[in-house]
Amino acid sequence: MTKWSKDELRKIAEAVDSHIAPFREDGVTYGTPTWIWSVVVDDALYVRAYNGQQSRWYQGARQLLTAA
Repeated sequence: MTKWSKDELRKIAEAVDSHIAPFREDGVTYGTPTWIWSVVVDDALYVRAYNGQQSRWYQGARQLLTAA
């Protein structure tokens, strides 16, 4: 997994709101953009699924991370 640059983390931390749209199973098509909560702590990005761990975007993101 690629590390976030300090500039990327700063931009994310300063954003009022954020959306995430992980790729679908085909690895090419973006999923539906979904609002997420995020926080940056000690150069690490943490996100939370509004609808919990069963959220479609969360499950898609986990599949991509485990495949990487």
